Amino acid sequence: MAYIEKAFSVSPALPHFDFDAQLRVDLPAGSQISVLGRFEVDGRPVTSSKTMEFITALAAAGGSMSRDGLHHRMYERDVSASTLPTLAYRARKLGIAVHYVAPGRRYVLPEPVAVDALTALALVEAGRPADALLLYQGPCLPECDSPFAVSLRHKVEDRLVRAVLDSGDQELIKVTSRLIDHWELAEPAVTGDDPCSAVLSDSYLRSLGLPPAGRR
Repeated sequence: MAYIEKAFSVSPALPHFDFDAQLRVDLPAGSQISVLGRFEVDGRPVTSSKTMEFITALAAAGGSMSRDGLHHRMYERDVSASTLPTLAYRARKLGIAVHYVAPGRRYVLPEPVAVDALTALALVEAGRPADALLLYQGPCLPECDSPFAVSLRHKVEDRLVRAVLDSGDQELIKVTSRLIDHWELAEPAVTGDDPCSAVLSDSYLRSLGLPPAGRR
């Protein structure tokens, strides 16, 4: 218990953002955006992490956000006036239509996109943590350290871990402990260090379509 209290007390205070705008279990038509552990658009690798964060921020806000709102979420400092237009241009080059609406000074996604991190949250809310875990290929928005990215990363991990623990499924808990570094999964009873539990965890990973822990 002392360990849990200590771990909880050092968790940094995070800004609150509303990520519930796209909490739908059914994948919408449109581009598939991957930001869990890697950056891809419709299966194609993307090198610009900030462009993917820009797309994710718009999707999380329901497809529309003010220029000032994006500045606030994605940057903690003043940036060049060309920064967001450049990100919008790069998004369009990836096949993601992004429009700037001058009257409201807003960036808009006119077509739906499916972001894996937001879909994972939707699956958790629908009581389907095992399905959400299938989407989890690593931390959300890796390499991004903006207030938005950090907050979304923690929310995905916290909600997924809590849903898995609440399920009481010991094999699912063991698998999750090998995929996500989270203080609630750090108890010896949860991680299961014995050889038998390791074999079971690898077997369960395979049943979920995921590679064994030693081969990731």
